[in-house]
Amino acid sequence: MASLLKVPFILSSAITQHMSFTPPNVPSSAETIPQRFNEQVFTRFIMYGFPIMKTVYWIVSVAEIVTIVSHTTDSLSFIQAIAQHAVGHGIHDTPITFSFILGTTLAVVGGLIRWWCFRTLGRFFTFQLSVRKGHHIVTTGPYAVIRHPSYTAGIIQMTGMVILHGSPTSWLRCSGVLDFFGLKLAVVAWLAGITLLVINIVFRVSEEDEALKSAFGDEWASSSKTGSVCVFAPGLYATAMALTRSADDQSGNQDTLLNGDEEYRSASIALASICITLG
Repeated sequence: MASLLKVPFILSSAITQHMSFTPPNVPSSAETIPQRFNEQVFTRFIMYGFPIMKTVYWIVSVAEIVTIVSHTTDSLSFIQAIAQHAVGHGIHDTPITFSFILGTTLAVVGGLIRWWCFRTLGRFFTFQLSVRKGHHIVTTGPYAVIRHPSYTAGIIQMTGMVILHGSPTSWLRCSGVLDFFGLKLAVVAWLAGITLLVINIVFRVSEEDEALKSAFGDEWASSSKTGSVCVFAPGLYATAMALTRSADDQSGNQDTLLNGDEEYRSASIALASICITLG
């Protein structure tokens, strides 16, 4: 019955993920800044990759919720029968763990900060690099603390999602659901998308600064003197993973997703090395 407490946390993570990966505004072609190659790739990724990533995340989240409900009530017992027939065993539920709490917290907090950024910039917040009519430099809300808070929040959120669903004691890795080959393939594709997204941020920040400097000149120069801020400190992701592993090792669960923790290695390469100094 305690597993039912996981449901609102899983839903919160899915809802904030959906919000973060949905463009709040779409600029016209006249407002969009001429794109370099990596920006063209990112624009295509927004159009085609983001909807797929949101769908995969919702599928995993809803599947975990259905599993929890089917184990705590008899109303969805047929789900277990279908799983038994499809993969030769039932789909297991998992308890609330440290990594579940840590991952959910990071995912939801990061998503809420991005929502705050959306609200602060209003119609000026677009996923494509653009300068819109009436555009001006914003230095209120989260932008009073850091120049690119949405990127910081996005990395925090994605780190949380990887911990939540990729830790050794997560439902995704312990339940047996990854014996469905199609779902395993979708999860690998989702992780590749997250990695691509984080790598793009490295190039995106400097390009965005260049665009703002060109458009606003002295106003941008004045706002950029707020200080030097590290968007995501090297090793923070690795530290979070170490905490997760330590807590999960104590539970005695050493299951892996891809026979060797490849998802930890690839995500660590993409996330743990990112430190962008602004200003």
